[in-house]
Amino acid sequence: MKKIIIVFIIVLLFSSCTKNRKQIDIAILGKANDSYWNDVKLGAESAGKDLDVNVKFYVPSREDPAWQIRKLEEIISKPIDGIAVAASDPKSIEPTMSGIVQSNIPCLALDRDVAKGRHAYIGTANYYAGQQAGESMAEILGYGGTVAIITDPSVPDFAQRIQGFRDIINEHENIGIISSITTSDIESLLGMDNSFGKPAIPNVKGIFCVSDSIGIVTAKALKKANQSDQVKVVCIGESPEVMKAVQENIIQVAISRRPYRLGYSCVLVLHNMIKSGINNTLIILPKSEIVDPGVVIVTPSNIDEYKEQLSKLGIKPRF
Repeated sequence: MKKIIIVFIIVLLFSSCTKNRKQIDIAILGKANDSYWNDVKLGAESAGKDLDVNVKFYVPSREDPAWQIRKLEEIISKPIDGIAVAASDPKSIEPTMSGIVQSNIPCLALDRDVAKGRHAYIGTANYYAGQQAGESMAEILGYGGTVAIITDPSVPDFAQRIQGFRDIINEHENIGIISSITTSDIESLLGMDNSFGKPAIPNVKGIFCVSDSIGIVTAKALKKANQSDQVKVVCIGESPEVMKAVQENIIQVAISRRPYRLGYSCVLVLHNMIKSGINNTLIILPKSEIVDPGVVIVTPSNIDEYKEQLSKLGIKPRF
């Protein structure tokens, strides 16, 4: 975490010291019009104001890989100084991004890596986020019990989160993990789909939700089954719905990926690449060419403090 913060400050200082005052135009392509990407946009626009950068932020109404490709091709058909792309489907958009890199236009992968189509990646280290989830789960369980993992096998990022989680949990011999399940199995897990009303696996004490949307579904199911006081939940996510579940103590730990800082960092790095050169910027970034904005652990005991932090950033808490 310390290294992440140091890199962030260095890039900020380096960006502030450049002298060329030419107007910079940056385009950021997000994934969807939701609370997460609204906060990313707010962070990006804040950095734009601080650095005198014109930030254009584009998102579809919902995730749409084909729309992203069309919009990206439209963006690069006109003069643009730097681009960041949060790919819904990295494989399909990679050729277009690779062309941008070959044209020597600063290009970042945002939120989800596209290793062959970017100069650097700005986003959560999913393995690290999974480790944080594992440490939180072990602590709230008192280092004993059985845990279920709820995931979506179609999303590659989730596999990294699960591996990080498993590696931490496996350090504790009194905690067991059942096979990963999907949201369609939650009612069975909680015994909501049988006449006896008993959980399919009665000794499950904890649930790890690998994403925001999965956390929302799980919280609703626990509340409906009147089991929110029997099962501990750790979720990677920061939506208003997840945070409301934290307030109600249905979710005991939410791991926020800091979307505002994601957007701010994105503009900082692009600005530096444009002003000082791509290679000069990569020199001061980690060798992995990855900048991780870090995570924030939110619990019922510190959620008011978290809300205050959001307010200071100009984000109106919606929970």
